[in-house]
Amino acid sequence: MYSSAEKLYDLTSIYAMCDKNSPFMEKLLLVFVDNLTSDLRMLNAAADVGNWEEVSSIAHKMKPSLIHFGVSALKDVVLSLEHPGNYNLNQFVSLVSELDRVVNEVLTGIKSDFPNIFN
Repeated sequence: MYSSAEKLYDLTSIYAMCDKNSPFMEKLLLVFVDNLTSDLRMLNAAADVGNWEEVSSIAHKMKPSLIHFGVSALKDVVLSLEHPGNYNLNQFVSLVSELDRVVNEVLTGIKSDFPNIFN
């Protein structure tokens, strides 16, 4: 678990991309949260039925957003999920759980940091 002072995401590249354009920043945050929520739901559903190829595909789809939003804590987890053949079932299930836990913490943190957008 991470301390409340330690953020699981870094918006430096997002701020640079937005260049003080607040409406654009809001749109990026909304799209990120919506897409990540949806992707996580689909990934968990695929994991629940043992569709590891789909889990791998969804993890791969999530990777660019996680990178842009500086979620470095999941770098190795996502890379591992992209290659399910390298792990036994228990390890893979553990990786899915870790992804779920961290993404939910990131989503909670972003919503808390930007209450004017997520209310």
